[in-house]
Amino acid sequence: MNDNNLVNTGEYMIHRGSGNTLTVCYYENVTNDKAFWKSENSLISALPFFVIQLSIMMLCIRLLFFLLKPLRQPRFLAELLSGLLVGPTFWADTPFFAKYIHPIKSTKTLDTMGQLGLVYYMFLVGLEMDLTMLRHIEKKALSNAAVGILLPLCMGIGLYFLFMEFKQPKTIGMGGAVWAITLTVTSFSDLARVLSDMKLLQTDIGRLALSSAVVSDLVAWALLVTTITIVNQHFYYLNVLAILVFMFLCWFVVRPALAWLIRLNNTSNGGMDYELLIYFILGGVVIFGFVTDACGSQSMIGAFMFGLIIPKGELGMRLMEKLEDMVTGILLPAFFWTNGLKVNLIDLSKSVNFVVLFIVVVLACFSKIISAFIFSMFQGMSAREGIALGVLMNTKGVLALIVLNSGRDLPGFDQQMFATMTIALILMTLIGKPIAMATTKSTKNVKQYKRRTIERSKHDSELRILSCIHSVTNLSGMINLLQVSNPTKQSPICVFALHLVQLTARRVSAMLIVHDAYNRAPSSGQENHSREVEESEHIINAFQSYESKSTAVSIQALTVVSPYTSMHEDVSRLAEDKRVNLILVPFHKQPDVYGKLQEDEDASLRAVNQNLLATAPCSMGILIDRGLGESEAQSHFIMLFIGGADNREALAYAWRMAGSASVTLTVVRFLPSTPTVDDETEAITEQERERKLDDEYINDFRFRTMYDQSITYIEAAVNSGNDIITSMRRMEGDYDLFIVGRGQGALPQLTSGLIEWSDCEELGALGDTLLSSDFAENSSILVIQQHYVHGATDGGSKSAHGHNKFHFNHGRMTWLSPK
Repeated sequence: MNDNNLVNTGEYMIHRGSGNTLTVCYYENVTNDKAFWKSENSLISALPFFVIQLSIMMLCIRLLFFLLKPLRQPRFLAELLSGLLVGPTFWADTPFFAKYIHPIKSTKTLDTMGQLGLVYYMFLVGLEMDLTMLRHIEKKALSNAAVGILLPLCMGIGLYFLFMEFKQPKTIGMGGAVWAITLTVTSFSDLARVLSDMKLLQTDIGRLALSSAVVSDLVAWALLVTTITIVNQHFYYLNVLAILVFMFLCWFVVRPALAWLIRLNNTSNGGMDYELLIYFILGGVVIFGFVTDACGSQSMIGAFMFGLIIPKGELGMRLMEKLEDMVTGILLPAFFWTNGLKVNLIDLSKSVNFVVLFIVVVLACFSKIISAFIFSMFQGMSAREGIALGVLMNTKGVLALIVLNSGRDLPGFDQQMFATMTIALILMTLIGKPIAMATTKSTKNVKQYKRRTIERSKHDSELRILSCIHSVTNLSGMINLLQVSNPTKQSPICVFALHLVQLTARRVSAMLIVHDAYNRAPSSGQENHSREVEESEHIINAFQSYESKSTAVSIQALTVVSPYTSMHEDVSRLAEDKRVNLILVPFHKQPDVYGKLQEDEDASLRAVNQNLLATAPCSMGILIDRGLGESEAQSHFIMLFIGGADNREALAYAWRMAGSASVTLTVVRFLPSTPTVDDETEAITEQERERKLDDEYINDFRFRTMYDQSITYIEAAVNSGNDIITSMRRMEGDYDLFIVGRGQGALPQLTSGLIEWSDCEELGALGDTLLSSDFAENSSILVIQQHYVHGATDGGSKSAHGHNKFHFNHGRMTWLSPK
């Protein structure tokens, strides 16, 4: 062994070839060359190493993700850095690691599992990508995608030659194509997740970036397939033809056959037998990968094509739910491990000029940003919007690593080139979210001095309501409440119907995100919608039907896909952008078929409501629906007034409802039987100030409704909250809806005895008491909280029906006393 490039370690013989290639030879104990299973048992030699490697990789990913989460960094960065930690830069070349953790012979098993993970990962990518959205892409998005493809392509090739010019040894080949394709990639699924996390999905820039990402990904895949198929193939034209024929058969033969099979399975069994279909499709992923591999391309292409042709809907969602944990949790960590083994930063420092390396990495990171900035200048967009668009289009993910690994076998793409691109991907991911958040940060003043309330709205102004729906069970009560809100030509109602959907797994809701981003009208041609999309379209149809029946109502239906922990931020941001007066949300407990609230509560929905109460930029109402509006007879509403800003807001909304011909309203004002006498020599307290505002508003209300036969005003003297309940029990009448204020500014004397037993503080003392009372067990309840801003001046009590203040004691009035 006189070869200087040959190293004998005893267990391995390592030969360093040209182009940074390594050839490793090792011995296996084979007793009979005709008996495969008499060789070394892989279950004994390979499986323990794989389990150890997988456990270490999963631990590294979770630990780094935990550390990077406060910095708002995506999971992809933790996965990429975990691969570097186990690579030759840090651990892989240590004797202990090479002997007990990752011996060279275990690479075969690890690489096999990683490649299998990529096959199923690309199947998931195709499964969540809906090509029908291409019909909705505007010319602006196509132009942005074209600029974002051409400039990075040219810059990638130029940077490749610049890098090779100052590198030793110099090798020129097809590596420039791989580098160029990597720069053009925008990970569509990762971008959708970033936009949802940053609350940009409903913005113009978010829609533009998402539309452009679809086009960029498809073009990048087409370029990659063409490059891999042509390079190193003697009869490449036959391979290209085979791939084209395969794609043609997939789209025009296999895709209709799958749709027919799904319809047949649905009609013959009376329901979808998903388990059988799922196992059939999981086996088909491997078969399709084998076919494209035999055609001279890669197995991932076949898996991606198979996922693309599966009809989008419930079957696709179940497939993603089945595969998500296995692919991302078990198989892909093996791929990140093998990817990290290919990155040696120490070896990079020996053959590359650091100045050239810095220039190449920086320009590679900013190629997409520069292209988007140029595009924004021609479109008349601001510089901040151009930078934000470029950073969003620069979102990378597993797809970029797949492109890099595909180029490892191409001439001119060596270890130093791979390490350089990996550094660029890390930098792109690091700067992505911070720059995007800084450039898209709202320039609005956080401190608002104008209250968005019903009480302070003019009688002839438009009432803007944001109606939140979690499921179809909330739909009937919410629409019935809007119907009795008295929309008129003088004071129309603009409703923003918001379907709130939880974003749970990393990729499961991607199809719904796309459905939301394009706000597509319901399509009758789709026979296999997903459960969430069907529910969203059902909600949109219901609100559109309500709009068609009223000339004074306008509806804008939207869908928000967000984690429950930050869903209130989406709602608040939308309410702020739409200048909404009132947000209506359903109670977190759902009624059963008899109208009784179920015992089980959804803690996540309750947290959303509580967060909204604390952050809403306008007034807010919580509806406890017990069959509101189901009866076609006259509706009887009652408003319980105990004083304070919330109660004035509740009265303003009840007053508006009373204008509807189908509503009769009873207003009960509870007053302390022993009122305190104001001392003119002392400063007027906040409580006294609220009391004066209450008197002014009540007097105005009574004066303007004294001849309205549909409104009855009652005053009751009470000493405590228990007296309020006693008075309510003595009242005659069966009410369909109780309207109360949450309690801000109410007299403590009137709520004493109620707060101590409150279980749902978001309803206030009186609302929570009504929820559990027997006299209101069949009635719906609406709890109103008025928007309050610290530093805002009230400027007096300005009612919803006028600007003057009246102090009259006329009108129909009954006095009740619990004694």
